[in-house]
Order: sequence, then C-alpha cells, then structure tokens
Amino acid sequence: MSIFSRFGVVKTVTVMTVSILLIALGLVALAVASNIGKRIQAQAIDSQDASLRTAATIVSRDLPGTTISWAEDGNVKRIEMEAIPAGFESHEMIDTIGRMTGQTATIFAWDSETKDFWRKTTNIIKPDGNRAVGTPLGQKGAVYPVLTKGKTFRGEAVILGTPYYTIYEPIYSPAGETIGILYAGVRSAEIDAVAGQLAWTIGITAVLVLLAATAIAAIVNKQVLGGIPRLTNVATALADGNLDIEVPGQDQRNEIGSLARSLTVLRDGAREKIALESDSVRNREQTEAERQRRDAEKSARDKETEAAVRELGAGLSELSNGNLQVRLDHPFSGEFEKLRTDFNHAADRLSQTMAELRGETHEINAGAGEMQSATDDLSRRTEQQAASLEETSAALDEITATVRSAATRAEEARDMAVKAQSSTVNSRNVVSNAVDAMSRIEAASGEISKIISVIDEIAFQTNLLALNAGVEAARAGEAGKGFAVVAQEVRELAQRSASAAKDIKGLITKSGEEVASGVQLVNETGEALGTISEQVAAINDHIASIATAAREQTTGLGEINGAVNQMDQVTQQNAAMVEEATAVMHKLAGSAQKLTSMVDQFDVGSVGGRMSRAA
Repeated sequence: MSIFSRFGVVKTVTVMTVSILLIALGLVALAVASNIGKRIQAQAIDSQDASLRTAATIVSRDLPGTTISWAEDGNVKRIEMEAIPAGFESHEMIDTIGRMTGQTATIFAWDSETKDFWRKTTNIIKPDGNRAVGTPLGQKGAVYPVLTKGKTFRGEAVILGTPYYTIYEPIYSPAGETIGILYAGVRSAEIDAVAGQLAWTIGITAVLVLLAATAIAAIVNKQVLGGIPRLTNVATALADGNLDIEVPGQDQRNEIGSLARSLTVLRDGAREKIALESDSVRNREQTEAERQRRDAEKSARDKETEAAVRELGAGLSELSNGNLQVRLDHPFSGEFEKLRTDFNHAADRLSQTMAELRGETHEINAGAGEMQSATDDLSRRTEQQAASLEETSAALDEITATVRSAATRAEEARDMAVKAQSSTVNSRNVVSNAVDAMSRIEAASGEISKIISVIDEIAFQTNLLALNAGVEAARAGEAGKGFAVVAQEVRELAQRSASAAKDIKGLITKSGEEVASGVQLVNETGEALGTISEQVAAINDHIASIATAAREQTTGLGEINGAVNQMDQVTQQNAAMVEEATAVMHKLAGSAQKLTSMVDQFDVGSVGGRMSRAA
C-alpha cells in the first residue's frame, strides 16, 4: 500500500478501477471462451453420435444380418454383423449416410493376415479424386490399440491430411469377436471456425467495453474525488494550529461531505479544548481526592475477596481430591455469602449423586460379571454345536455320495437287465427258429427214409433180375457166359446197393432219433429261456424300483444336506455374533470395573455408606 501512497487519490482510483475492469473482462472472456469450448466439444460429440446413429441405422437396413443394440440415451451401444462383405459393388449406402449427416463415414473390415483394419467402403475422397477404399487403418496410431481391445475410440484424428473429431465403433461377430469398425467423423475446421469467430467477437467487445469504461471512470473519479485534495489542505492547516480556516464541501451528501463536516467538528473541538484546558487544572485536585477514597475502598474489598477466594479454593481442592464431605462453615461478607451457600449446596448434591452412582456401578459390575460368564458359556456351546453340525454335514455328504453311487449302479444294473431281457428274447427267437429247423430236418429225414426204402426195393428187384439173367445165361450155354458175368456183377452191385441203403437207413433212423432228442432239448431250452426272460423282467422291475427309490433318497439327502449346510452357516454366523457379544461383554465388564474403581475414589461419608448398604 506504500506504493499507492506516492500518487494522487484520483489517479490511483482511476488506474485501479481500469485495472480491475481489465482483469474482470479478461476473466469473463476466459470463462466465456472456456464455456464456448466445452459447448463446441459437446456439440462435436453430439454430431459424432448423430452421425453414428444415422450410419448404424442405414447399415442395419442395407446389410442383412446386422443387429444394432441401442443405449438408454438413444445412442449406439453395440453393433453385431454376421460378416462384412469382402467388397462393395456400390457405395450408394455410404454416400447416403454422408448426404444425411453432411460428414464422413467408413466401414472397416478386419484382415487376419495383415492384422489390420481395411477400408471397404467410405465417402472420404483422396486428393487424386478417388475414394480411400482399400487403405489400412494403421497400427501405429492411437485408434488401433483401443479397437483391438473391443472398445470405442472417440477423439481427434488426422485422415488424409484433414483433422476430424472422430468416433470408431467396433463391429462384433455373433461369437463376440471384433470383425470390423463403423467410423463417423466431423471436420474439425467447421467447429474450430465457429470457435474462432466467437473468440474474435468476444475480444473486440471486451476492448470496446474497456475503453468506454476507462473514460467514464476517469470523469466520474475527477468529479467525485476532486474534493479530497482541498480537504487535505484544510486538514494540514488545522494540524498547524490555524483554527480560523473555513472547511469547503460541507453541503455534499457523500463521504467527502462527511469528511468535511468531521473536519469542522475537529476544528470546533480544538477550540473547545483550549477553553477546557483552563478548567482541567481546577478539577485535578478534586479528582485526586476522589481517587484516594476509591483506592481505600478497593483495598478493603480486595482483602475480603482474597479471604473468600482462599477458603473457596481450599474447598475446591478438597473436592478435586475426592473428598465430598468438605463444607465451608465460616460466613463470608457481603455478596460472597451466597457463593458459600451455593458451594455447600452443590457439595451436598454432588455427594448424594456420587453415592447413588456408586451403588449403581456396583450393580452394573455384578450384572456385567454374570453376563460375561453367560456369554462365555453360550460361546462354548455355540462352538460345540457348530462343530457337531459340521461333522453331521460331512457325514451327510458321504451318505449322499454313497446313495448317489448306489443309484448310479442301480441304473447301470437296470440297463444291463434290460439288455439281458432283450438278449433272452432274441435267444428265445433263435431257439424257436432252431426248433423249426429241427422239425424240417426231421421231416427231411422221413423223406430220405422213404427214398432209401425205394432204393432198397430197386436193389431187390435188380438182384432178382440179375438172378433171372444168370439163370437164362446158364441155359444159353457158351453164348451166355459173358452175359452171365454181367449179370453176376449187376447182382453184386445190387447187393452192395441194398447193403448201403440198409446202412443209410440205419443212420437216418439214428439221426432222426438224435434230431428228435435235439428238438426236445431245444424246446426245453426255449422254455428255460422264457422262464429266464420272465425272471429278468421281474429283476428289471425290482431294479427300476430300487433305482427310483435311490434317486428319491438322493434327492431327499441332497435337501437334508442343503438344510444342514444352511444350519451350519447360520450356526457359524451365530458363533461369530456370540464371539463379538462375548468380546463386548468382556469390554463392558472391564469398563464397569474401571468405573467402580473410579467412583470408589470419592469419599461420600455417611450418605455414601447408607447408599452402599442399600445397594
């Protein structure tokens, strides 16, 4: 402040007013610029979201298999697509998005060979006039690591030399893999141009306001504060002892007028002071006498106060040492007597209160001891119950596992019984087929026996014919010798045929007997298999009943096991709560004992004794 005192008040106030105004305008401009920047950034984000919503809607309409999930605020939440086309024959879809939003849009597809995203369709035009289709996203930028993690990227990016406010939304496959990107961008130049125009407007307005305010402040300060130098000259003259000077500006109603009137009062006061100094000498002797009288009264009063304070301090000292029987028996003088009676009354009330408090603390201490013992017993019983429930739960788990295993074995046995019954039925069918085959073999054996009988008759007739031929050859003499030899061979052949037919017939007969025996055995086997099939069916029914009962037992044991586990958890929680309660009771018992020892320090006399005996 010593720096400002070197200059005039008018100049100082004017400069300070302009400086404060300049700082205020600067802060307002910064606040407005910051607010505008935030609003422009919010507008850029809204434009990105709007472009992305439009692009997602048109893509879901034109590309089959595309599903769009929307967030509660209406923006795109998730894009799923069965597959991104390898190439777009027409870019009308992406151009439609550009016409509707007035901004850029691109669809990228993931290439597993290059490990990068490639532009498949876009409305971004390269400097040579062609679309930027077939160009990669690039792995070195800030977008690639975010998109490969399946997250949305939002920020500024430079695409083909043009800065954009961009949003890259990942496209997922039904399996949850990132297979592409849907991009929407807003040109930064359009939004930055608006921000620059607003900044220039705010700056020019602030400069014009500052110039006008500076001129107004200079004029107003000169008119309002111009009287301060004149009043300063008047105050200097008054300080030099010139009491006849006139004070200007007394008719003003502001602080300068108040200062002028105050200087007038000071001038008049100085005049009165000179007149009063002559009277002060006369009153000085009277004042000294009055002072001596008051000093004497004060000395006597101080002695009385010192005595009262000394006795009261002794009583308070006894009270601080725990002696509640102390009383002030010597009367005090004047208004100090009420202080003594109040002290004695307070000591009586405190003694009675401490006596009652001592009895109550003894009762609390006894009750706390009993509650501590009870909570200790409850804690031990709860821990034992928790251990028993835990063992019961473990045993039930083992029983449940055993019954479940038995149910599984019963199911397997039932399946094996079903298979055995099926095999028995099949075996019975096979035996029936074997019986039928044996019957057919038996019938064929009968037919063979008939054929053998015919062969035997043929052999007998041949033998007779050969015998007759031999007789006729013997009658013929020499001419029939050769025919006799042939007849003899034919006869021997007939005899051998008859002998063979007889052997075959015997074998056929024996075979028929064996076949009959086999048929009987097969029939018995079929009956046995039928009996076995019925028994297997009965066994299957019993095993099914056992399996059903085992499943029901398993379900029941599972419910019992769940209930026991729940009881175990509740018991564990109860045990924890009992332990906490035990700890609290131990702490309470300790506090009660400490309170009892603290209260016992006070001496309450006969009142305390009566209260203790009553307790």
